[in-house]
This record gives sequence, structure tokens and C-alpha cells, in this order.
Amino acid sequence: MEQKSVYICGPLTELPEEDQGRVKALYSALADVIEGLTGLRAFVPHEHYDPIKHAHYIPPEIDAAERAQVCTRTSLLLVVVVGPSWGGGIEVEMANKAGVPAVILCIRERLEARKVSRLLRGNPAVTQIIPCSSEEDMISELRFELPHLRYVYSAV
Repeated sequence: MEQKSVYICGPLTELPEEDQGRVKALYSALADVIEGLTGLRAFVPHEHYDPIKHAHYIPPEIDAAERAQVCTRTSLLLVVVVGPSWGGGIEVEMANKAGVPAVILCIRERLEARKVSRLLRGNPAVTQIIPCSSEEDMISELRFELPHLRYVYSAV
């Protein structure tokens, strides 16, 4: 039986080029935390379907692969909000339809300034919002919060 893992989603394609390396490193660092705590590496889309390194995949292939990942192989969707609206809402809605809980990890300042979509925050899949003081703080906050998210462990 295949074990389910955490899926990390967040902006990438439309981020300014100078931010992409930093954000990819953040997603990978979050996956490292998850792997350290659960023994399973989180699914990080850019590690499999990077828009530059894996440019040969066509949009329907990306949709089919990531839809299958979210809907059948994911125990928790971790939504990392580090930029303006970015299309990750589709992954949250896929999680909602599949009964997969979603947790939003975001910068407290963006949340307080109402720069995190109400539509995203209001999705029934969203079970928790974890505000952080900075992108760097996201790593320590996840390390602290992850053990308290019971379904991460029960679903894997």
C-alpha cells in the first residue's frame, strides 16, 4: 500500500526570477522538516515538474499528475503563501473535493493586511492558518505545529 504524504503548494511560475531560487529553497526546506518528522518526503511540485527544468511537460500532463497526487496520494495540503494570488486555489479545491485537509502557512503581516484571499481562507478544506513573522520563521513554525496535526500521521 502506497503511503500518503504532505503536498506543498505555493507560487512559483509567476514569481519574479530573482525570487524563484529563494522560494524553491523554502519549499524544499519545509519538505526536509516534514521528512525529518514523519519519515516521508513531502511532494514538492518543483522537484518533479519545475517549469524551467521540466519544461517538456504540457499543461494537461501537469494537471493529470498533480491532480492524482493531491487527490489520491496526499494526507495534508500545505499551502505556502509567499506572494500574490497565484493559482494554488485549484490545489486547495482538489483537496477539498478529495477530503484532504489543508493548512495555510503565511506571513502574519500579509494576513493582517488582508492580502491572503478570503476565498482561499474560507475553503472548507482549510483547517488551520499558521501565521509566521517571516519566510524563515515558516520553517520553525512548521517544525512546531506539524506534530499537532494528527491527520498527517494517521493518514500515512
